[in-house]
Amino acid sequence: MVERKKQLGNVAFGGNWSEEILIVGELKLVLAVIEGAVAESIDRDVFDADLRAALEYVCAKIEKGPMLVEAFKKGLRIENQGMRHTELHRVYQMIHNWAGL
Repeated sequence: MVERKKQLGNVAFGGNWSEEILIVGELKLVLAVIEGAVAESIDRDVFDADLRAALEYVCAKIEKGPMLVEAFKKGLRIENQGMRHTELHRVYQMIHNWAGL
């Protein structure tokens, strides 16, 4: 009986560990989308479906996400390309820091 509890305990640990890997993987993908948008923000309007989905994820999964997403969206509206890029990069860094990666 003790052996069986030990086996089940290991399964539960493995399940939590594997879920955490998925979450970290999702976060890395989301951050890559946002980072790509920042890089391309000098040349074009980057507010596409992928960026919207990434920002929704940030809003839902990261503490301070709603505040950071609003700051990012505000940065997207800056007309001066250089200033827009600088502001988006600044907010991206904050999102990255809050993501804990």
